[in-house]
Amino acid sequence: MAPSLWSKLRRKDKLPVFLRLRSSTQLIVCTVTLAVFTDLFPYAVIVPVLPEALVQRCAQPDSKVQYWTSVSLAVYGAAVLITSPLWGYFADRFQNRRVPMIVGLVFLAGATIILAFMKNVTMLMIGRIFQGLSAALTWSVGLALVVDTVDPKRIGHAMGWIGASMSWATLIAPLLGGIVNAAGGWHSVWAMCYGLVGVDILLRLFIIEKKTLRKYQRQRNNDAEQGIYDDIVSGSSISEEPRQVSKDKSAAAGHELEINSRPPRKRAAGIKTIVTVLKNPRLLAAMWGCVVESAVQTAFDAVLPKEVQDLFGWNTVGQGLIFLPFVLPTLLGPLVGKVGDRYGPKWLTTFGFSFSTPFLICLRFVDSSGKQKIILLCALLACIGIGISCTLGPLMAEITWSVRSSRLKKQAESRADGEAPPESDDPEPIALAYAFYNVAFATGAMVGPLLGGFIRDSAGMPTVGWVLGLMTAFTAVTQMLWSGEPSNCRLKRFLYPRVCYYMGLLHGRGKEQTPEMMTQEQVGSKTGAAAATTTTTTTVSVENHGSEDVTEKRAAGADRTTS
Repeated sequence: MAPSLWSKLRRKDKLPVFLRLRSSTQLIVCTVTLAVFTDLFPYAVIVPVLPEALVQRCAQPDSKVQYWTSVSLAVYGAAVLITSPLWGYFADRFQNRRVPMIVGLVFLAGATIILAFMKNVTMLMIGRIFQGLSAALTWSVGLALVVDTVDPKRIGHAMGWIGASMSWATLIAPLLGGIVNAAGGWHSVWAMCYGLVGVDILLRLFIIEKKTLRKYQRQRNNDAEQGIYDDIVSGSSISEEPRQVSKDKSAAAGHELEINSRPPRKRAAGIKTIVTVLKNPRLLAAMWGCVVESAVQTAFDAVLPKEVQDLFGWNTVGQGLIFLPFVLPTLLGPLVGKVGDRYGPKWLTTFGFSFSTPFLICLRFVDSSGKQKIILLCALLACIGIGISCTLGPLMAEITWSVRSSRLKKQAESRADGEAPPESDDPEPIALAYAFYNVAFATGAMVGPLLGGFIRDSAGMPTVGWVLGLMTAFTAVTQMLWSGEPSNCRLKRFLYPRVCYYMGLLHGRGKEQTPEMMTQEQVGSKTGAAAATTTTTTTVSVENHGSEDVTEKRAAGADRTTS
């Protein structure tokens, strides 16, 4: 009896306090949401106060303020761009995702201290680089942790909350930065960041991953079965029937322990995994959407504060408040994520970029001061924000959906060809995929400020508007054609043969076939192939928005005889 009591006491000592709470899905999602918020808050809090800080703390002339503002934002994007693939590569090979997130918070704390005490442009750039390192690590590992934790059918909803946290950070940080700087000065702005980092590090240390919870559960079950087995061996007085049941349970526990003690399987080669991920057209379309989405937001970060200062004469408070109409609609992120879980990302992202296009172009009409122009600018920013809110969550969730869809398709094709499918329990390159998402977001964060800042200096704000409008219009077409599950879209069936036809003309081919003839030929060839072959259809469910038909075509008797 003594060994059993000791086993129970030992098991109790090994279980962490509040294990269920610390490993709950809601707490993990909240922690990652706060981590994203904390990463973006110091990035955005400096936006309305940076022009003043460049003059007063860095001794820069007013003519250089727009230049250094754009460059500092671009340096942040470049740091994320360079380090995201490295963090994602190692995150998929690291067993614990919580430790890299804590390391990212250390980078963020260092960046906050450097920026708080900056005296020149060099310190500003170093602080921005550390912010980029933190963002790349936190986003790559944090989003992968959410995918590991959340039910696949609710990934879009979870990503909607994370997208909303981005909006909250972008909304609250400039507003608080301008108000607190006007009331308490420069160091009061960074005192808010210190408190936020402190709360964030407590949550990151508190959570326990789901796989760690399962490890503790298996260990507890094994200890319990071992205690029963010790009671049997020590001669405890029990009947024959319970004795046999206990032995069976002990044998089952030993078999489970043997399975759990096997060495972990080696990961796939890094270069092969990277090439496989980058060959996915859905992922590439989502990445391009992230580039444009990020470019629009960061271009506004670079040009709006200086524009309203020159046009309306606003101080740091007004420069922070101008972001309110742009960011407020993006608080609908969780609702948009639910819609994306149900219907897929294709039409949401297509609508979002299409809706934003005319209002970006109409920014050219805000060319003078006055109450009517202020109302017009706020209305245009609100409409652009509505369009962006339809793209944030769906594009983030599309990263996971595209990777899993590609994997399921390969397994189905292997079965259709009579080959052994790849191992279904191989680790998915989720962290690597979100590292490429970070690369796309960082590319936009680097291009947007440079594009917006330099175009504003050379051609004015109206040109910035129509350039961004052209980018969103083109992106809407790419999302309609390649984002989400393949759809039987009439517009796509109309455009595709015509694009192929005119591309053939560019390569010097003749005009023997018109687009209509090409379409009829495609239909006829499909009908003939269907009559000459026997088709077996395997339906593969892809998350919660559709299915993919993978067909295995076996030749008819004449074809088999010929072969």
